[in-house]
Amino acid sequence: MVLVHSFTTDRLLIRPLLAEDKIFFCQQYTNEIVMKKTGGAINQVEAKKQFQRSLKANERASRGGKKSVLTWAIVCLSTGKIIGSQTFSFLTLPHNIEVIKQTELNGRVQAEMGIVLSIESQGKGLGKEALTALVEYGFNSLSLDRINAFYVKSNLASARVFARLNFICDSASQLKNTENTEHSYLQIESYG
Repeated sequence: MVLVHSFTTDRLLIRPLLAEDKIFFCQQYTNEIVMKKTGGAINQVEAKKQFQRSLKANERASRGGKKSVLTWAIVCLSTGKIIGSQTFSFLTLPHNIEVIKQTELNGRVQAEMGIVLSIESQGKGLGKEALTALVEYGFNSLSLDRINAFYVKSNLASARVFARLNFICDSASQLKNTENTEHSYLQIESYG
């Protein structure tokens, strides 16, 4: 059974997304500046739908159902305020299908990770701190063999964070219809 647990770092509480996070979630996903390098902002209607899908997916996974996307809220311990969200996606989508097909042939259990941080929280090392905790959770609690990260090539902050986490940049992978996307990955053998 997959449970979506809470976990902490020195400065952060990372907990499953809750219904009370809806306003923050929708503000983030509709904000052009926040979403500029993550595929672009969506409208309010789509943000609300995405939020409901995220809640349902967490609930399904917590009951032992099929994993699709697990979503956590990132909360600042000193203020108690939500500052972002992060996910593990187990979906095969157009931007990752080639990578997923290649690694599934080797029997690897894998997920794609992502993060969205509020503007005020960027540039303070909180993204790295949150992603480090999620990587640890993925390998130790979800028994992942591989974690993938896809990000816009111009998102230098993401590139730096994933490099610091020892992700391997896979510029050679053939990503269909994604000439502006970079792929990095971390395998359990390289972790630690």
